[in-house]
Amino acid sequence: MSIKNAFSRLGITGRKIQRGEVYLVADDLIILPKTRLPSKPDREPHESRPVLILQTNLDNDDPVYATILVAPLSRRVDLQDQRDFKLSAGQAGLEHDSIVQLGLTQPVLKIDLQGEALGRVDDITMNDIDAVLAANLGLIERPQPR
Repeated sequence: MSIKNAFSRLGITGRKIQRGEVYLVADDLIILPKTRLPSKPDREPHESRPVLILQTNLDNDDPVYATILVAPLSRRVDLQDQRDFKLSAGQAGLEHDSIVQLGLTQPVLKIDLQGEALGRVDDITMNDIDAVLAANLGLIERPQPR
């Protein structure tokens, strides 16, 4: 077995992953609670789901650090609440308006990121996302919606 294959089996990749990029991950690897709508008790599973990379590039670049911190995205913008951040179609390579579900931040294995990044959130938007994330953690007061 080659070193590359051995590393891959351990979840170690040499791929360059950047904070603020959006990737697809198999939907069944993402933990999502039941929908917030009482009239629709179960969510609809998809083949894959976009996720936003939240983790610092220092950890992303570490080839031995196998996991990465992400926030799942959803097209269900009607379910947006104060823990979420809305991205418009066209941002970060997204085809539809979506919400970044920052209240559902979770780790995934780097090897589970599918293909290349769909796109990247610009720095100003990432700063706004960071503010919502910090408020979710109780580090700052919740920013007022724009």
